Amino acid sequence: MTAESARRLVITPGDPAGIGPEVVLRALPELIGETGASLSLVGPGRLWEAAAERLGLPSPLGEGIECVPIEESGRFNDELIEHLLFSGRVSTDSAALALAALETGEAVARSSPADTAIVTGPVHKGALHTLGFTEPGQTEWFAHRCGAEPLMMLIGGRLRAAVLTTHLPLREVAAALNRDLVRAKLTILDDALRRLFGLSEPRIALLALNPHGGQAAEEGEEEQLILRPAVEEARAAGIGAAGPFSADAFFGRRAWEKYDAVLAPYHDQGLIPVKIEAAGAGVNLTLGLPIIRTSPDHGTAFDIAGRGQADARATIAAARLAAALLRGEGAV
Repeated sequence: MTAESARRLVITPGDPAGIGPEVVLRALPELIGETGASLSLVGPGRLWEAAAERLGLPSPLGEGIECVPIEESGRFNDELIEHLLFSGRVSTDSAALALAALETGEAVARSSPADTAIVTGPVHKGALHTLGFTEPGQTEWFAHRCGAEPLMMLIGGRLRAAVLTTHLPLREVAAALNRDLVRAKLTILDDALRRLFGLSEPRIALLALNPHGGQAAEEGEEEQLILRPAVEEARAAGIGAAGPFSADAFFGRRAWEKYDAVLAPYHDQGLIPVKIEAAGAGVNLTLGLPIIRTSPDHGTAFDIAGRGQADARATIAAARLAAALLRGEGAV
């Protein structure tokens, strides 16, 4: 077996009530034979076959694509799958199938992390919470499973943006910031840019939290008390960090083009510019894990599930990036 043929992408469907199975199926023709990795679809075989039938697409199974069954697969019989598929509704059963696929895919990837990456379909967090799922999202779930400190990075075009506080309500962001957190995230980001993306001297821009970078005390003091000192400490440790920069001017002037990655204090501050640059093909990459995990940068889109309107470009991009990182190329 060659090194290329040993590489493997494990792909989960996400919530079957949404567009996850559709975007995976539409991505497959672009990925077969192109990524230099075998493709494994997680979940009941009937799920993938029924999705293809409803969309008028050929069966995805065979032709070098295998199906990895989930545990307790007997619970999800053909009748239930047909009921859940593309239903566009929050359901405990569809959430259970999505979570079972996640658990199976994560176990497969962790069993051979050097040559296996996982690409995860979109899940509905509200549906997962009906199961007692306590993590804010898949990023935190993977971190908990792997015992790791996560860093969520979104990639669109040449823009790489990571976020300090991931899926945290905006009202809680300022209280969550401290120097240790900022230094830890800068370290994870620096390591990933070196190890995964092959950059010998990564340049990282840290964004400010407050308007105008907290130039006046009434606008906030996090820049002076937390962000700027953390940057100085990171630089002393050999990390090429700069900032904090006022976010509006930083993105408005496209100053990010001078850096290899951006670290934003909160979710939307970093993700909105990425999604603009991505133009529908953005990728979520979880850094800090012992495995490579990517996902498309969108949700379940219950409103268009099964209508043949789903755009697969982000799923294609997520799979291509995962394969590139497995090859040690890290090209974006």
